[in-house]
Amino acid sequence: MTDQELIAYFETAVLPETLRIDRATTQLEVKDAVERNLEMLRNGDKGGHAKHRLTRIVDALKHPYDGPGIPGR
Repeated sequence: MTDQELIAYFETAVLPETLRIDRATTQLEVKDAVERNLEMLRNGDKGGHAKHRLTRIVDALKHPYDGPGIPGR
């Protein structure tokens, strides 16, 4: 996705409070995280970290992780 596509996607996305991104990653306060990362994206995302994080959130929203957790937790 381009930066503009990501911004447009999150303008209408319904965001949960928490989101399981993968086996080891759960994003808490999804709305706040998206807002922070969109702000970074709009202000010149040096290194592409915000775009990477937003792309992972989009993927998790479209295909929620439902596999096992980390053993021992």
